[in-house]
Amino acid sequence: MALTAQQEADLLSMLDAYKTGEQIDDLPAASTDATDKKIEVFDTKSGASQCMDLTAAVNMANAPWCGRVWRTDLATPAAATYCGSLEMLKNLKDILGLGGYLVKNDHSRRKLDPTNHYRFANGETAKLDGSMGHYQWGWGKPFYFAKWTQGNLEFEAVSLYPIKGQYNYRIPVGSLSATGLAALDRDTDTLVSYINDDVKYRGGNNTSGWDDTYRSLLGHCATNRSTAQFAAAAHKNGAGWLAGTMRAAAVVKILVEIVMGTRNVQAAFNANKDANGLYQGGFGTGVTNWDWTSWSNYNGNNPILHMSAGVDMADGLGVKEIPIVNADGTTVFTAKVPVFFGLKNFFGYIWRVSEDELGEANADKSMRHWVTPSIYGTYTYGSTAGMVLKSTSPIASGYIIKMSYDNLEMWPTQSGGSESTYQCDYFWNNGNVTSGFRAVFRGANAYNGGHAGVGAVSVNNAPTSAAAGIGSPLCDFAEEFSLEPEYYAVA
Repeated sequence: MALTAQQEADLLSMLDAYKTGEQIDDLPAASTDATDKKIEVFDTKSGASQCMDLTAAVNMANAPWCGRVWRTDLATPAAATYCGSLEMLKNLKDILGLGGYLVKNDHSRRKLDPTNHYRFANGETAKLDGSMGHYQWGWGKPFYFAKWTQGNLEFEAVSLYPIKGQYNYRIPVGSLSATGLAALDRDTDTLVSYINDDVKYRGGNNTSGWDDTYRSLLGHCATNRSTAQFAAAAHKNGAGWLAGTMRAAAVVKILVEIVMGTRNVQAAFNANKDANGLYQGGFGTGVTNWDWTSWSNYNGNNPILHMSAGVDMADGLGVKEIPIVNADGTTVFTAKVPVFFGLKNFFGYIWRVSEDELGEANADKSMRHWVTPSIYGTYTYGSTAGMVLKSTSPIASGYIIKMSYDNLEMWPTQSGGSESTYQCDYFWNNGNVTSGFRAVFRGANAYNGGHAGVGAVSVNNAPTSAAAGIGSPLCDFAEEFSLEPEYYAVA
């Protein structure tokens, strides 16, 4: 096809511009007396060329961050997109060092082989029975978390460096029981993360008569103790060791949301990654759908899983099915253990106490939230001495629409959703209490079904409550874990 006169003129103009165009070395040197320079960047997500502040580009290159974005005008729990560095998000597990560790009481830790938790990366045998430390799941580097909104977009992001222009929470190196819940050394009354069948670590309510039966509690997690009792047992490991904590629950919730791209942890598990190479979907029902009567008849609502359940998945991600058998060997329930890079049962199965937070009922039946500002503070569970007041929860029980992430509370502030919308997890407040303190339990248990989740919260019980279906993880933090964010200005 012959070119028109105008097309020929345009072509000649472009050729002339190409021949006479300046090379980068021919351009005048930029001044350094102003920082508001712009550069052209290529967005691999949209395929478009875009303009970016030079300062922001340098910050992103030197201190990358990554996260997910949700639409606040929609009820969907699925993230609308990712934000920050795609490569960092795809490799976040390795960047943060997520996975199994053996941690000693002095907080020194050794990373377990990501493919086999019974050995270290160098091939040396690793023992999970307590002789080499506590079997924990955690992160090997301190990192930062920031959450902010722009219009109807809600951002959650993490980085190894402070995210400029945002309020950042610094997350110190830490961990919690890799099995999801801890055992108890009954000789010393010390909370431990061991997988050990010795009678002194008998779990549940310590029923010795079941030892040689299908209901044996040997090698199971400890339950049937109050929050204060679990806390005292955890503190025997030394400073920085605690029973279940709001802090650890917040870190797990944040990382699951960012890595998986959904707040619905019970969404169907999807082994395939999305078009960007990111994880998607949830972990299915977990151990949440055994009805109360069947569980009660089986073993009085005591733990049903040996602490080794799911250990063979090492630092994997997925679901491990464990048959629960009756006296005749028949399967009465199949427990579908969720595994998040080596962390087992991070929702459902057994309620988890939380020693660094406390509920207080108001006259209007809503619930105030008290938290401990320091992990080294002195306080008595059931009293607000040494604690600070934060958010207030809604009056009624219901699926959570909004949660306060401020101060890493993960505290319900609006209910009325469903198990497939907004936060997808349930808030229990019986609505009959108008004064007094309430224990905070998280995660839910084996008969709570779709109500359970990493953000599930109950304030139905008194601070002294204990039951066969209430346990605790063992948490460790190598240094102070402040709940106060710090703003980092853009340079």
